[in-house]
Amino acid sequence: MISKLGFSLLLLQSIIGFILPIIFFYYQKYSIKQTLPTDLRNNYTKELFLAIKKITLLTLIIAVLTNLCLIYSFIISDYSVVNVYQNSHHLKPLIFKIAGSWGNHEGSMLLLITVINFYNFIFAWYSRLDNKIKITTICSQSLIIALFSSYTAFASNPFKFNFPVPNQGLGLNPILQDIGLALHPPMLYSGYLGFTIVFSITIAGLLNNNFNLKIINSLSNWLYIAYALLTIGITLGAWWAYRELGWGGYWFWDPVENISLMPWISATVLIHSLKLSNQYNYLRLWSAFLSILTMILCLLGIFLTRSGILTSLHSFAIDAGRSFFIIVIISIIGGLGLLIFALKSKKFIFNKSLISNTNNNKITLISINNYLLLIALFVVLLGTLYPIFLRGLFDKFISIGPEYYNSIFSILIIPFLIFLIASNFINKKIFTIENIVILLFSIITTTLIFYYNDKQNLLKILILFLAILSAILSFYKHQKITVRMAHGGFSLLILGIAITSYFSITKEIDLKQNQKFNIAKYEIEFKEVNYLAGKNFISRQGEFLIKKNNQDLTKLTPELRYYPINDQTTNESSIYHSVYGDLYIVIGNKDDKENYAIRIYYKPLVYFIWLGAFLIAVGVLLRFYNNIKSHI
Repeated sequence: MISKLGFSLLLLQSIIGFILPIIFFYYQKYSIKQTLPTDLRNNYTKELFLAIKKITLLTLIIAVLTNLCLIYSFIISDYSVVNVYQNSHHLKPLIFKIAGSWGNHEGSMLLLITVINFYNFIFAWYSRLDNKIKITTICSQSLIIALFSSYTAFASNPFKFNFPVPNQGLGLNPILQDIGLALHPPMLYSGYLGFTIVFSITIAGLLNNNFNLKIINSLSNWLYIAYALLTIGITLGAWWAYRELGWGGYWFWDPVENISLMPWISATVLIHSLKLSNQYNYLRLWSAFLSILTMILCLLGIFLTRSGILTSLHSFAIDAGRSFFIIVIISIIGGLGLLIFALKSKKFIFNKSLISNTNNNKITLISINNYLLLIALFVVLLGTLYPIFLRGLFDKFISIGPEYYNSIFSILIIPFLIFLIASNFINKKIFTIENIVILLFSIITTTLIFYYNDKQNLLKILILFLAILSAILSFYKHQKITVRMAHGGFSLLILGIAITSYFSITKEIDLKQNQKFNIAKYEIEFKEVNYLAGKNFISRQGEFLIKKNNQDLTKLTPELRYYPINDQTTNESSIYHSVYGDLYIVIGNKDDKENYAIRIYYKPLVYFIWLGAFLIAVGVLLRFYNNIKSHI
């Protein structure tokens, strides 16, 4: 009964979504009549917007109820629903039953539709743009909702009936049975789909031949929200991988990881482009193009993760029919966006001269770094798509691994950091006492780091020095707290990546109980093994005593878990966090001689990565907060 209600609501969502653009078409046709008085036209527009505004509330309620129907089916383990049977089990903890509702292709599409509706509702009720722009934006959003709702209902039905009804489900992938599943996908989707509002506002501005400063400010604010949420979503995914997969890493240049990175890079360029649009007004068209490009990259990510052409932990294996449907959606949304941009851009005539009091040098530095970001975007795009095209066109299989990305990005990051550092000295004296102190401190710190390590390399030394200098200058020099946090956070992020990449220590050893070993000045004693039983798993838990300078610090208890329902094992790492970095232990299988396979990682200052990403998100959200009183 609940599943039938959910499917009916999904169909209703699709129908309403298609109706709104039709209403908009007739509104456009009616409002441009020359015989219609201006006052009457304005009243008509206002009444139409009030009606559409209420419809956005209705569609949001429908979307939430549809999602709740699926969640309820998971909670009660209703195996008459194929989705529940394939992704849940009655022994699973409640939190993972709920999270499992969006931990699969069909359920994730429902979450996607709900998030878009939420953005649509917030925009309709709180935006201060002109009614005509708001109507166009909402109708653009409604078309996107209608397309995804139709796809979900007819090609990816989350409420598909299962007969005969089995007694138990197949269970969710054990790797996904982690708190990360409850946090990472919703946050990532919220970031992705926030770009739909940015896209729709851009389309509204183009269709109405109006790309004024008010629209630019509104675009910026919605972009800040989407960008901050996407940053948090990507960081949560990296944190999840670091904790859960047992490899000691946080980013593996997996194709689907790359797909989430591409719109983030594009949005970074867009943020700075919109900032320049206030001074170079002819760059507004470039910003419009970047808005459309960012949306296309988000859609591309949705397609690749659901097409079955990528081999990844993140991807959903689906059939060719669904893939074709998604290609059609991308073609409609992305194709229409580019077509509108091509047709309308010719009607915009901007004065290419600078507005007075414009800082030409600073704008030049920002523009150069934007070009470097676009090169980085191309590198990731090429590395992700080239193997796909090679396999499709020539039936050749290649794999582009981390070496490709690391080698190119280690070169690109050097000029990027140099120009980022240079931006701190615009219209300021360079040779001052404080600048010399900062420079000397950065040199000494870099020298000391490499003096106590045997991994000297000119490229590594240069990157680390520039990251340290950039971080100090960003936090110390910038007057605006938002820029200080965003730029400082980025420098801290790069610094954390550099240090963990260059100075991490890894050991793989076989140990018996009561044996000891050393790593990075820590003494670790393998005390004992315990056997535990969870709700849907059994585990072998090792107990390790951690000492430093003959003082007891803590106990770590990594586990090797076995899930009988899935017939699958997972490594549950145990991590000791300190101001110097993380000590990370994973326990594996036991051999015939009672030796346990142990992996130990020492990750110095790895928390700089999480802290840097957090500061970026907070800095962007603070910028949004500062502007929210005037625009949304």
